[in-house]
Amino acid sequence: MYKKTTDIVTPDLVAKYFLLKAKEDGDLVSPLKIQKLVYYAYAWFLVHNNKKLFNEGIEAWPNGPVVPSLYKQLKKYGSSPINIEEFTKVKSEKDYSDLANLIPEEAKTLLDSVYSKYMILTPFELVMLTHNEKPWKEARKGLLPTQKSNNLIEDENILSQFKK
Repeated sequence: MYKKTTDIVTPDLVAKYFLLKAKEDGDLVSPLKIQKLVYYAYAWFLVHNNKKLFNEGIEAWPNGPVVPSLYKQLKKYGSSPINIEEFTKVKSEKDYSDLANLIPEEAKTLLDSVYSKYMILTPFELVMLTHNEKPWKEARKGLLPTQKSNNLIEDENILSQFKK
């Protein structure tokens, strides 16, 4: 069902991986929360491996970091939990295994750590956390709190925030 087309992990693959872990744990996940989990996965991977987890920019929206392509895929859920089966299209153990195998082991270990650290937080707590960190604040400089923007969160700011 899943085919590896490139060596680059995509934001939706990271989201699907997290969602399937949440399903195993019996948790529901909103689009707002999954955006923050994907952001932290990107940040941690960048810091630990000195390379990008995926090649799409992350924008500083009013409610925190957002991957635009992932937003487009998830916006139909609004603030409701994501329908995990519908979004992941995983219907069997083989589908799950195929999806998980698309993620390199070095990334999977890190994704598991990100999931453990941040999944316990509510979407609101994750928004507040990102709002108090340099990468989002720098990208939002000069903007009103609710002002829309497609300003990118810079890798340099992520590195300076999380390399501590």
